[in-house]
Amino acid sequence: MPGMGDLTREYERARFPAHRQLDLHGEGPRAAREIALHWIQSRAHETPGEELLLIVERGRRPGRRPAPVAVAVAKLLTELEGKLIAWWQDFTPGTLACRIADRPSVLPRIAPPPGPNGDGRTEETSGAARPPPQTDIPEELFEIATRAAELRIDREGLSIRILDVVLREVWLEAQSVAMEERLSFAEAVERILRLEVARVSEE
Repeated sequence: MPGMGDLTREYERARFPAHRQLDLHGEGPRAAREIALHWIQSRAHETPGEELLLIVERGRRPGRRPAPVAVAVAKLLTELEGKLIAWWQDFTPGTLACRIADRPSVLPRIAPPPGPNGDGRTEETSGAARPPPQTDIPEELFEIATRAAELRIDREGLSIRILDVVLREVWLEAQSVAMEERLSFAEAVERILRLEVARVSEE
């Protein structure tokens, strides 16, 4: 029976073939940043719009602080967002996924100011938005995950406007728990919801 690490790698390979993965595990923060930058620049030139996976650490358990390499690469991706890449996000524990912009640019695009009927994105700039979590979360689990995210927002005093961000965080945690403890995604999401309910009751 395959171990949890094997299942995680199988999940990564199913979504990202080997030629779209970059393994930075074991590099120093500065070297990892430079290697990642050069790789993304190369892919942006060759295959705009492609989705990539950067492996920044292995073996980190949920709740543990990210390694320096992970912090350095995440910072780089934040700097490149809206320029060379359209969006980036956590994928499996220790990996970061990103999407090359359809029209990669060294300079950030300037979106028009928000209007009364929207957030100011046009057809050209809408690709810079991260995909909504609905595209990843199974329909039958979406309501439970949303409830857990809402409870977390209330408990931590956050704005409901970042619901999508917290919802994506909840789903990533559920995937990690499912793989670590060999649970179904439904069991993992329900566990997170119960934990959030318990934390609210304690406070």
